[in-house]
Amino acid sequence: MKRSSPLRILAVTNMYPTVEDPAFGSFVASQMRSLESAGVSVTVDFLNGRQSNWEYLRAIHRIRQQAGRGGFDVVHAHYGLTGFIAAFQSLPLVVSFCGDDLLGTPDGSGGSTVKSRLAVHLSRIAARRADAIICKSEQLRDALPPKIDRSRVHVIGNGVDTTRFCPGDQAAARKRLGVGAHATERLIIFPHSRRQAAVKRFDLAEGAVSALCALGVRARLWVVNGVAPEAMADYYRAADCFLLTSDHEGSPNTVKEALCCNLPVVSVDVGDVRRWLTLTPGCRLVARDPSDIARGLSEVLGWGGRVDGSRVRAEIASSVVAKQVLNVYSEAIARRSRSDGT
Repeated sequence: MKRSSPLRILAVTNMYPTVEDPAFGSFVASQMRSLESAGVSVTVDFLNGRQSNWEYLRAIHRIRQQAGRGGFDVVHAHYGLTGFIAAFQSLPLVVSFCGDDLLGTPDGSGGSTVKSRLAVHLSRIAARRADAIICKSEQLRDALPPKIDRSRVHVIGNGVDTTRFCPGDQAAARKRLGVGAHATERLIIFPHSRRQAAVKRFDLAEGAVSALCALGVRARLWVVNGVAPEAMADYYRAADCFLLTSDHEGSPNTVKEALCCNLPVVSVDVGDVRRWLTLTPGCRLVARDPSDIARGLSEVLGWGGRVDGSRVRAEIASSVVAKQVLNVYSEAIARRSRSDGT
């Protein structure tokens, strides 16, 4: 039976853009906007855990109160720890797992940090309580506890606004960004937030570009951070190549955004990157080794062209992903109704 009113979603997240960090959780904000464009009513509750861990404990009561007022159909929690916090209420619950909430945060010694081990434990509890689960990659789905019913799990990467992230003229983009003076160097873009430098393996990227220059290629690692997400399209158009060296990822939007702008990508095999590069001839998957990364960069830059990102654009347009998420909401509502016997 067709609904007479918009689906009402309470989105609970510990990642959301702020004035200080406009890129933080931008993929969550983008997904919520795409759902609103599809006719969904969305209310966002942002738990700013960066301010204090006590924010999570305080949020349990607040979210339970919000959900209990009868104004929402589904609670959608982004990130496993937030999913645990949102599990203490009675509405259908969808949890999106994004990366280190299931994989842990590397401690630099081959293990994971104590804090992230606790977060993984709580994330697994959230997975058991969720009516439906979204994982950003196959790797994250595989990291779920074995007893989780896989029929509740959906692999859905973050969507991209393909009206904004699309091919454009490189020279014009460079002029707008003021990087024309470096036209003799090949620009290898490496975007990340300052907080992510360790996980993104900036040291590995630097070593790879140094090895590339030793091969006689004039190139520069173009580190980009602190840029508003909506302004990134020109940076991809201005660059010659995109480099990803992260220890772990879920479904990195930066890779998909770059491909949507027809920028070739060189990446280690992490998250769901392999899937998108398979759709885009001219890109390279490389080993987590500076020499191998340098060889991949050399091959891509030696070719010197753009890639055809049309197949990626067709699959991950925000409107396409929004429909997939809406189907997950419908499933969560139906599953909860069956379990309640209504």
